[in-house]
Amino acid sequence: MPEKPDTAVTLTHRAISLRATDPQAARELLGVALANDAEYEPAWRWLAELVTDNAERLFCLDKAYAIKADPDTDRARRALRGIQPTAPVEARDVVEPPRPHPVAPPARRRRRPKDLIAIGVVVLVVLTTVGVWTATGSVGDDPVHVALVAGMTGRDPAAAAHLERGVRMRLDDLNADGGINGHPVELLVYDDADQPDRAKQIAEEIVREDKALYVIGHGVTVTSLAASPLYRAAGIPAITPSASGAGVTDGSEWYFRSMFGDRTQGDFLAAYASRVLHADRVAVVYDDNESGRSAHAAFADSFGRFGEVVAALPVTDDPQAAIDQVKALAPGTPVLLATEERNGVPLVKGLRGAGIDAPILGTAALGTTAFHAALGGATRDLHLATPMAHDSLSGPALTWAENYQRRYGERPRWHAATARQALNVGLHVITKNGIGLAPANRAEDRKRLRDGLAALKDRKNAFPALLGPLYFTANGSAQMPVSFVTSDGSRLVSAPVQLTIYEPPSEQVLSAALADGTVIAIGDRYLTRRQVVATGINLNEVRDLDTRDGTYFVDFFLWLKYTGPHTAADVQFVNAVKPDLKLGDPLRDVTGPDGTYRLYRVADRFKNGFEFRGFPFDHQHLKVVLQNRTRTADQVVYVTDKEILDKPAEHHLRSGADAEAGINAIPNWLATSARFFQRTVGSSDALGDGSAAGTADGIYYSQYTGEVEIVRDTLPFLLKNLLPLVLLICVTYLSLFFKASDGTAPVSMGITAILSTAVLLNNVTSQLPSVSYTVALEWGYYAFILLAVGCVLVAMLRKRMASLQRDDAERRLSRAARVGYPVYLLGVLATYLVVFA
Repeated sequence: MPEKPDTAVTLTHRAISLRATDPQAARELLGVALANDAEYEPAWRWLAELVTDNAERLFCLDKAYAIKADPDTDRARRALRGIQPTAPVEARDVVEPPRPHPVAPPARRRRRPKDLIAIGVVVLVVLTTVGVWTATGSVGDDPVHVALVAGMTGRDPAAAAHLERGVRMRLDDLNADGGINGHPVELLVYDDADQPDRAKQIAEEIVREDKALYVIGHGVTVTSLAASPLYRAAGIPAITPSASGAGVTDGSEWYFRSMFGDRTQGDFLAAYASRVLHADRVAVVYDDNESGRSAHAAFADSFGRFGEVVAALPVTDDPQAAIDQVKALAPGTPVLLATEERNGVPLVKGLRGAGIDAPILGTAALGTTAFHAALGGATRDLHLATPMAHDSLSGPALTWAENYQRRYGERPRWHAATARQALNVGLHVITKNGIGLAPANRAEDRKRLRDGLAALKDRKNAFPALLGPLYFTANGSAQMPVSFVTSDGSRLVSAPVQLTIYEPPSEQVLSAALADGTVIAIGDRYLTRRQVVATGINLNEVRDLDTRDGTYFVDFFLWLKYTGPHTAADVQFVNAVKPDLKLGDPLRDVTGPDGTYRLYRVADRFKNGFEFRGFPFDHQHLKVVLQNRTRTADQVVYVTDKEILDKPAEHHLRSGADAEAGINAIPNWLATSARFFQRTVGSSDALGDGSAAGTADGIYYSQYTGEVEIVRDTLPFLLKNLLPLVLLICVTYLSLFFKASDGTAPVSMGITAILSTAVLLNNVTSQLPSVSYTVALEWGYYAFILLAVGCVLVAMLRKRMASLQRDDAERRLSRAARVGYPVYLLGVLATYLVVFA
């Protein structure tokens, strides 16, 4: 039988068989195959696999893609972007040789002025495009998709809208800053209408499309339970921001929750009812659905350790039957409502209308401003659980809430905050773990994301989220305390007594705390009472700012309202210049059945670290920060008093000692805002306590901050400090109009301008402390120094051209410099306007 000739196909097959044992021989066979048929795409692809140099690999991939536009080949090429392709030795015979250089170079063509203008315009357009692309934070890599699933048309569409807003608001800022690891983040929104069948269909769609890296949702327990098995089977992490049912996270190691679950909520509600409301009998009214039944079961299990659930009353559409049954109970029996708003509002109104004056507790589904507003005047003795109390927001959370209200025209529900946390914790794990986000590695990225979320298992490894450190229990639910809010008649405010999670430093301390009743044991969880101090600051005056050492004088009234021991008023100012600054004797001290009110006046110097990168367009923050001397955040927390919340923002800039005057007495500065907020600070370390190793959760303190933002009165500052520079700019510009032959004077003027600018810059920045970075004003002076250097070089070049009798070239250079000088100045001015205006 005649022997078959070698073809590109047969040679490629032989190369494939040799690739593992003799890769060099395989490469040579592929070179012969390409010599037979340079258009045989598989030979190029296999040669790309065998070469060891990335430049050679890119060359082969480019050749293969030019023959056949295969997506896999294209992804491999894009992974090698930035490398200059080089032909491998085996393929050089099939590559066209380079063209020879011309024997003699062509005569130089003198560029006409129109050519120079055209080139200048092209360069300007290119630079402008690059600048705009950089300024807008555009990113060109493949997008990262995050799915959001909620009941947009379900039982509570307003809550679902807040979920979406909370996520979109964060993504807008994130993508404007360049995305995550260079990838834009795109949100895929699905409406499951709070229906389990629809939720299952959407989960199947998400799995089938295979785009989403992780899922935020679903909004309620029943839909989360319906979707959970599908996400688990597909290996897609999911984080619910609002479904509190225990079974959601218990049943899947792929499901997490960015708020507390029903077990945590049940423990807190039970302890609150028993130890704060002193109840040993409670009636429960709950929605007859998965969410309501889960919340009821968790509370009943927890409260069984303290007393008795005397009635468990399910409701569907008509709450009147439940109201009648509660009315038949012993007077004063507290009622827990484990319902959504649609049933909660008629229940509260019906109970109060029926003459039932007992305390009413509510789960987090009712802990919203919308529920409170819907009750009208039926808000007395109301105690609602919530993940977010508006009067105890930290500084970043308060800023976020204010931005949310400006953007959407209403205060955010807690759903917006927990949805933002669900998004952010996933992005945090992606960044921290260096997840590459390549589409081809999506399954592996999801697994690494799930493992990263599971690794957030204690406070030391927590993610600093909007509502506090975010970490997960063993079953995937956020380990966070439940806040309680009550009504003051017009708004929800923090209850005067709160509970918090207690993590004992040692067994001995725990035993003593349990014995004296300061710690409450519920199963394997420990809770402790926390005193809430309603805090208010009324500023009188800020003055005597010293930017070099970061100090300033503040005069203000401070009041504290609390129930319980007076140690709540034993505070210190952590940023006072005098470390022993004390409150002194109160101006008013009233203690009655509703608690204690104390008023103080403080006038002293305080300090803060200032940031001068934007000088003289900088904004500075003058802070007064207080915290308790001895009691930790587990024992006392300082929140914003309702008197502060009820005042418009501009009121805080009026002096408390003189209503006709403003608080600002700092020359050349303007006070733009005053804000008040709490935050928790401390350390998660055992702090040297060897007996506490492995159990201590560190030590944390509640701080309360009054903060005044001030900005320089920039126009007078610039007129005073930049006028000499403007004169130098004019004088230096005149140097471009000297004759070319007289080069000495323009050079001297340019050098003098450089030296004078250095002296002016030193005078302007002498008011600043020693900083290791370049401030905004310095960049402007450096820009002019560069311009003056350019003028010196232009003068020297013009003189050189004149001596060589190149008069046309000298005239073109002179015209270009005279036009370029003001254009350069306008460019610098425009940059400052864009960045700082």
